[in-house]
Amino acid sequence: MKINYSFLFIIPIALIMLMDNMFTELAAPSNPDIQYMMLNLLMKGGAALSFGYCWLKFQRMSKPMRMIYFLLNLYVIGMVVESMFRYDTPMVYPHVFQKLFVLYFSFFVYTFYKGNFHLKFSHVVYFIMAGFWLNVLIVNPHTLSISSFTGHERGVHSSSVYMLVIPFLYYLSNYFYRGKMFQLFMALFVLLTIFFFQHRTVWISTAVVLAFYYLLTKFKAEEPINFGKLVPIILVGIIAGIASSAFLFSMHPEIIDKVQASFSDMENFETQGTGGWRYKQWLSYVPFIEENLFLGMRFDGFELPIQFYREDLGRPVFEDGNGHHFHSFYIEILFYTGLAGLFIFLMLTWQTIKYVFRVRYMTIRQIMLLSFILSGFIFGISYVLPVFFYAVLGWAIVLMEEEVPAPVTYLKQSVWRRKLRLRELKENLLPPANKPIFKHN
Repeated sequence: MKINYSFLFIIPIALIMLMDNMFTELAAPSNPDIQYMMLNLLMKGGAALSFGYCWLKFQRMSKPMRMIYFLLNLYVIGMVVESMFRYDTPMVYPHVFQKLFVLYFSFFVYTFYKGNFHLKFSHVVYFIMAGFWLNVLIVNPHTLSISSFTGHERGVHSSSVYMLVIPFLYYLSNYFYRGKMFQLFMALFVLLTIFFFQHRTVWISTAVVLAFYYLLTKFKAEEPINFGKLVPIILVGIIAGIASSAFLFSMHPEIIDKVQASFSDMENFETQGTGGWRYKQWLSYVPFIEENLFLGMRFDGFELPIQFYREDLGRPVFEDGNGHHFHSFYIEILFYTGLAGLFIFLMLTWQTIKYVFRVRYMTIRQIMLLSFILSGFIFGISYVLPVFFYAVLGWAIVLMEEEVPAPVTYLKQSVWRRKLRLRELKENLLPPANKPIFKHN
């Protein structure tokens, strides 16, 4: 009997994903202190492992990645020297160093899979789905109710729900290319889950992902997708949704009020909901960012008293001495590391984006991950980018460099287009009972 050991290759990227709240909560469901200790240990251990592994396997990196890695090390070394000079210790405030250490996770994942290009997309999807639903069923079962939805008791963190976008794209792509209804059901199930846990930033990010996914598959996919396959399903879904929602809303009219309130908060983010809270936080820290634009405040930022006050109590939102906890990736990275830190991050993301302009065709896996990476620019407006995002970024860079679409000639592309048109024509002309099931080869 042959045993397939390919699932073992998920371990490096899984080590980074384990730092998400949904996994630390599983380890200690009712003990936030242990969760924090685990996260702190994983962060420091992961950063040390990433740094050491990248030094050992430095030759695997492409020239652009080596240059970015050099710039990152240069900035970190500069901070270590500053810490030694001012405080007589190499890392006086680990909280500040972590803002750069997360970038090492991208290099670790990139360097490992550059030399071991065996990771299966399906294994990552199963890992995410298992972790998410174990968290919901074991740690947050109370969230699976209408009262939790209308009461805005989300339970699950935004980063965990954002991670579901990866399985959503996977199942959707499987439906388009394999034509299996179960894959479509799973895609819709994941999409409904994203909606149910009502993180509005994730809603917007998912919409952005779909927009990029559509554009990339339309103009860059090595084989075109028949989006017309969704039309009858969408129509049936709308009819079924209207019929079922009429019954549901008649029993729970508060659901409509809740959804309307959520969209109203998104439209008026400066004054309503958590958007208004974030906006006031941004205004509190923008002056400090402008004064330290290029290199950020670094250690001075950690020592700065909390600038964000609660209007009802007249005291800081957070306690001094624990760092500043921002609800925006851009505010955080500019506050602590300035344009220099943001520039290093943008150089990393550019390693995925540039392939759109360099190649004629992309594989569907490249398109899925690139769509997700691009959505991070939207998610980062309202939240700090989760740790797992940097792992996915490293994985995406490997795919861009290593995965090459099959050569597509003009003749082959024409044949694909012709088959697609014939398929649509037959589906429209044949009676429903006689419609064949086409499978993509």
